[in-house]
Amino acid sequence: MMEAQLEITDLIAAIRKGQVSPDNSLEPVFDRLQAFECWTSYFHLLEQQIDNPKKRALTHYVRTARAYSVHLEDITKAARVCLKMMKDMRLSYQEFRDKALYSIIDEQDYGNEGILLQSIYPKLKSKEDNVACMERLCLIYEKKKYDENNLNKSYERLIELDPYNQKALRYFKIVYTQNNQWEKVAQVLMNLFTSAKHVNDRYRSAQELAAVYLYQLDAPGNSIDVLEKYCADSPLSTFAIHYEAYYRMQNWEGCLKVLQTQVRKISGDLNRATLTLRIGEMLEKLRRSDDAILAYKRVLELAPNMLEPLEKLSDIYLRQENWQAVIETLNTLDECLDDQFLKDKVREGIDRLQSALDDSVKKA
Repeated sequence: MMEAQLEITDLIAAIRKGQVSPDNSLEPVFDRLQAFECWTSYFHLLEQQIDNPKKRALTHYVRTARAYSVHLEDITKAARVCLKMMKDMRLSYQEFRDKALYSIIDEQDYGNEGILLQSIYPKLKSKEDNVACMERLCLIYEKKKYDENNLNKSYERLIELDPYNQKALRYFKIVYTQNNQWEKVAQVLMNLFTSAKHVNDRYRSAQELAAVYLYQLDAPGNSIDVLEKYCADSPLSTFAIHYEAYYRMQNWEGCLKVLQTQVRKISGDLNRATLTLRIGEMLEKLRRSDDAILAYKRVLELAPNMLEPLEKLSDIYLRQENWQAVIETLNTLDECLDDQFLKDKVREGIDRLQSALDDSVKKA
């Protein structure tokens, strides 16, 4: 031990006198100084190499930065070394990650990684490097360190660099939604739609945009425009949004069109019957009573025990003063009812109507 101490003392003295030859490999010298934690001499010798453009090498910067970050736990000084390294060695972001970063800190040291990446960011030359660096910072603050303040700042930088960046847009869609900033949500969704790489992502973004226009911004016209322009061939169901948008505008022709399209797509007699019933209602609103009658009769073919179409047929026949059709419809309704009280009421109505018809025939 005493001999080792004498050797390191001699080595330090040689360094101070400038007697360590740079022509020989300095790696063993660095290793020995590090082993004995002779940091003053260690940094002095490394700085001599770094300050000399002919001698400096990437390993000199990495050694210096690692000594500060790991051994002396001074990440601020390590960050300064990294900044100088990027300037002197003209590294790209990927070169910094591949050749330096995880030799300076451990791979799981996300907090210090964030500090180092923040420090080198100003020296990155290309947009691609800036975007890649900022995406990594966003991931660190969102998934590893849960730093909301830095996360928001990083995503703001990212969206400034790349307005159509999918990760940033998805982040701001969540933020704006949570804050009920629906105009901004709509703009983000439009950008997501514009920049989507896969057709299904385009359809999804367009559908969400249509929903925001309808339910949050009360702009059913905009919702319809989006659906009919961008979602006509979408595998996603847009029926509910499309129908509601036309309904809010009291555009019964539009409602009818959407219902007729949807009834061709669905399966199951009960499902078809339910939509066909609504088709009949739209036809009534359009004063197309004869077509509405056909629609309600189609409902009864699909769902013979459904009461609503019988009630609606009765109403139409009453308005048309088609008394015989009213009686036939009420008879069918009577057969479908289970409740005895309701059956009695229907029978009473039938009897009264039949009696009135009989009287009118006699008078004629």
